[in-house]
Amino acid sequence: MSKTHKTLKKDSNKWIWLIGMVIMIIIILCPIYMMFKYSISDRTSVVTGGAVIPLWPYQPTTEQFNGLLENKGFINAFFTSLEVALLTVCISLVLGAPAAFSLARYKIPGKALIMILLISVRLFPDVVSVIPVTETFIKLKLTNSVLGVSLAHTLLGIPYVIYIAMGVFETIPKDLEEQAQILGASKLYAFLKIIIPIALPGLAAAAIYVFLLSWNEFIFSYFLLLFGESTTLPVLLKKILSWSPQHNTLAAISVMLSVPVIIFTFIVQKYMQAGATAGAVK
Repeated sequence: MSKTHKTLKKDSNKWIWLIGMVIMIIIILCPIYMMFKYSISDRTSVVTGGAVIPLWPYQPTTEQFNGLLENKGFINAFFTSLEVALLTVCISLVLGAPAAFSLARYKIPGKALIMILLISVRLFPDVVSVIPVTETFIKLKLTNSVLGVSLAHTLLGIPYVIYIAMGVFETIPKDLEEQAQILGASKLYAFLKIIIPIALPGLAAAAIYVFLLSWNEFIFSYFLLLFGESTTLPVLLKKILSWSPQHNTLAAISVMLSVPVIIFTFIVQKYMQAGATAGAVK
């Protein structure tokens, strides 16, 4: 194969990859653009009487966002969802990280069975487990409370936290904690001050996943908050859909639902850096 032919083949592969990436970016950005466009659309840009809907609103407006921000029910549901999601992340990490570390570091009898039981929580649809969970929480008086919903969401998210964290802890050399213990550090101190800081990239990824799971969860929130005054955004959205709102209202709600996820991701992304353990052990 001539040098010229190899060069042409290499250039053609670059162009194929470049075109593929451009297509993927367009596919990802189009729904986001449509959502944002509808969220700032005026009524005439949505109800066109059969005419083609414009690519950009005739008169962009923030009327939909103003209406949502003035709606006390929406604001209360927003902060309830945020509180539930953040509390779920904290509980899942506090319980899941030590459990994952124990499973990754120590030879535990029946470890394979434990892992199967953990993941079996997610093998069944949520609608199957919501009834027994709700009955149990009623007996424990945890219904109609943020803590109760957070604990239910923790049941859904903690298997993923354990699996993700296990993979992270298994990549951290044992030499680090052994050296710390030789110098007089306890196992708890080595875990909190040495292992956890190194494992932050993986734990941050798990935190983002759990936050998304809790933020979007509907069925447990609906049953556990059914008779209370508080509600979450997915439950409130179900009520809003019952009166068939216009596209611009739904788009504005979608934007408001997306903002906390984006902010939370940006906050924790600084911990998601590859190579955190590179050169840690000489």
